[in-house]
Amino acid sequence: MWNHKPPSITPRLSAWAQALFPHLRRTFRTNLALFLSTLLRHTPPRPTLSAYARSLPLPYSAQAKLNRLWRFLRHPALQNPWILTRALLPLLAPRAAKGKLLPLLVDWTPLEDGKHQALVAALPLRGRALVVAFEVHPRSPWPSASRVEARFFYRLTAWVKELGFVPLFLADRGFDATALLKQLKDWGAAFLIRLEGTVSVVSEEGERFVLKARYPRVPAPFSFRAKLKGAVPVHLFLSQEGEEPWYLALSLPQGSFFEPLGYALRMWIEEGFRDLKGAGLGLDRHLLRTQASLVGWLSLLFLAQVLLVLLGARLEGRPWLHRLVAHPKRQSLFTLGRLALTQPPPKLKGRILRLFYRVLAELAAGKGRTQK
Repeated sequence: MWNHKPPSITPRLSAWAQALFPHLRRTFRTNLALFLSTLLRHTPPRPTLSAYARSLPLPYSAQAKLNRLWRFLRHPALQNPWILTRALLPLLAPRAAKGKLLPLLVDWTPLEDGKHQALVAALPLRGRALVVAFEVHPRSPWPSASRVEARFFYRLTAWVKELGFVPLFLADRGFDATALLKQLKDWGAAFLIRLEGTVSVVSEEGERFVLKARYPRVPAPFSFRAKLKGAVPVHLFLSQEGEEPWYLALSLPQGSFFEPLGYALRMWIEEGFRDLKGAGLGLDRHLLRTQASLVGWLSLLFLAQVLLVLLGARLEGRPWLHRLVAHPKRQSLFTLGRLALTQPPPKLKGRILRLFYRVLAELAAGKGRTQK
């Protein structure tokens, strides 16, 4: 922890919030900077909302601080996560793009209250995921999942194409509905999706079969062209990964290439949620009982996560990094950024803050590359 009162990062975060959300009121930007700086710099023994509220540098009672945080979480800008997507996607997309392809990891994740779940899209960055879009939905009663997913994919596809990229959606089993895959192709999106073994395909020779029945194990990786359920043309890539085979459906624009086993990037989104739980930012310890509070808190957490991962990317390879953590190469970008802001060695505080301010400046200026 800091041995003396550290220089406040709130003014720099305020300037960054001004550049990111120039159309929103100054009060919102001020509160955003205040709460983000508290998330980034403090590690309470029990990272609950009350503990973070007590850490706010405000001359109010603990209850008054907590009430202010609750009100802020319900701000319309935090309740509509697509506002964050509009602001962040143009700034982060160039960091993750593979030529004209922009990989986007998509998955559902249950939230800690047991009543809600989030549909999340994230950009992969060197072992971690930068969340750029999410929606929170009740687990029950549940609307049509396929309709929710279709709207989510459609909006992301349109916005990514506006930036000059082709979205490449990486998703797990469950996103392989024929109707959805056909829509993705019609919209001009690419996809790499793991299929259920029960999916029926039709080969180029016209033979119809169920994947798992024909290939219960895959001794050596191979690929072939086929149509899923006789309707959606794809490249199928089969490989044995542990006990279960992978049946991967790949659809790319003509002239594009993406390594099918790059599907493993999808696991990074799960690592991102592990970061936000327990020793990370305590996502699993905030007993948020309403959808509004969940959405607001996730908006704050994902913004903090983006900044910490980008700071970690800045720190990678620094010759003095071993003074911050014993085995830096074993740490994730998130952990490096988190330790740097909360537990910096006294002689490194200035260097770390300068790197953090550079991250903010580049995001504010819209620069897309992570530089050393």
